[in-house]
This record gives sequence, C-alpha cells and structure tokens, in this order.
Amino acid sequence: MTTQLPAKIGFIGLGNMGRPMAANLARKGGKLVVRDADASRQAGFVQEFGSEDGGSAKAFAEAEVVVTMLPNGRIVRQALIESGIADALPRGSLIIDTSSAEPLLTRELAQDLADRGIGVVDAPVSGGMPKAIDGTLSIMLGADDDALAERAITVLSQMSARIFRTGALGTGHAMKALNNYVLGAGFVAAAEAYVVGEKFGLDPKLMVDVLNASSGRNVSTEAVFPSEVVTRRFRANFTFGLISKDVGIAAELADRLSIETPLLDEVFRALSEGGKELGMGADYSELVRIFERRADITHG
Repeated sequence: MTTQLPAKIGFIGLGNMGRPMAANLARKGGKLVVRDADASRQAGFVQEFGSEDGGSAKAFAEAEVVVTMLPNGRIVRQALIESGIADALPRGSLIIDTSSAEPLLTRELAQDLADRGIGVVDAPVSGGMPKAIDGTLSIMLGADDDALAERAITVLSQMSARIFRTGALGTGHAMKALNNYVLGAGFVAAAEAYVVGEKFGLDPKLMVDVLNASSGRNVSTEAVFPSEVVTRRFRANFTFGLISKDVGIAAELADRLSIETPLLDEVFRALSEGGKELGMGADYSELVRIFERRADITHG
C-alpha cells in the first residue's frame, strides 16, 4: 500500500465540515487546489494555506485525487461533470466523495466517470465539526476496487485514522445514512419520553441523569439533551435539513430494496415535519419544542 500523498489533491467544498478536513490535509503536507461555491471562503483558504485557487476547471488538470464534501449527490455531480472538472482531470485520477450522498447516485456517477478513466470511492464521515477539526472523524469507505480503496486511504488517513472499509461502492453512503437514522430514532424516542416525563412532573435534568445511568442511554441522551435540551440552547450543530436528508436517503434505500421499515418512515416524517415547522436550518434538537407545544408544556 502506498503511503505517499499525491503531488496535487483537489478539494471541492469548504463548508463547516470540508474546511477543517481540507485544513488537516494541508497541514499534513497535501498540496491542494480548492474550490467552493462561496468565493470569499475559497479565497480565505487559499490565503491561509497557500493552496491553489480552483476557480477554473483547468486548475484541476494535474490533480491525481479530488475530494468532494458537498450537500448531496446531485451537487457532487454538478461540481464534477457540469463544471468541466471531470473533463480536465487526467485519466487514472480518483474521486473521493466524503459527502452524505445517495448510494445509487454514487454508482451512476462512477459509471459515467469510468468512460473518462476516473475512479470513484465513497467515504462519508460522521462526528461533526469538532471531530473534523481534531481529525477523529469516523470514515466509511466503499469501493469496488481494492487498489482504489488503498489510494483513498492514503489521503483519508491524513484527515482521520478511523477508517472503516464498508464494502462495495455505495456502501459507505448507505452506512452513513443508516447511522444517522439510528441517531434520529434514538433522539425521537428520548424526546417523546422527555416530554411525557415533563408533563407528569418529572424534573428534566433528573430524567436525563437517570437515562444516562440506565439502559435507555444513547448518544442523544448523553450529548444532545444535557447540552442543548435541558439548557434550552438548541444550537445549530446538526440541522433538520441535514439529518432529515440522511434519514430520507436511508428510507429511499429501504424502499428500493422493498423492505418495510415503519419506524424508519415515522422518524423521517417527524424530522421532516419538524424542519418544515421550525426551518430546515434549525437544530434538530428543537423537535422537543414541537412535542412540548403539542403537550401544552410551556417554558418561560
């Protein structure tokens, strides 16, 4: 397995997750050409890290690997094919899609890029901004070719050592969506229990303490409820738009596989309706507020 970084790496998408991931790659010696829909964000990264400006497709002509961190698979396709970048890339180059994208769209993209001699792997991440910053993300790597997977790991390992080889192309994106479904399901269950307890007169902090000392604990009760719900902060660390998108991908995959998933469907409905009511940019922890309102629970 090669351990030497490619001479030039493209990075597309410098948002909340992409920027710290690209920054870690640059700090580890990666020579980057970067692009973002926000020109000022792109220029700021170029200035801080001495990277090459990827404003033109030709700037990617020598990139052996391109990492994408974008909102969904359709935007990944636009950023690579409709932008002209795919035509500019050399044959034998590799796309590493770290976005939360649709598994079947990823496979379609790979088929289209194969005609250009470009390989594709999917490598979505989990852990949020804090872990993107400190380089401890969980990375789920799907690839049809072991050689492509090894090339991808050479780059991905500069952003995190926690890389899980999930199987064929698309399995990484599937795993990411299923992971966030389980996250959402745990939160919805905890939120319902929290509101029932509030209505009955249980102390909110006590409920969370008991859950976390008992078998009902999950990542939401351990992290989200103490910091966001009990404190009533509801900060936008993970928005309705993001989690409902991922849970929707899991629901669509189940449907395409003809698998009945009533709980998955209900969690998707709850998160989607929460986003419509409070705004897709609101933190998904605010779902508790909707449940409280329906239960006639008020807070000063």
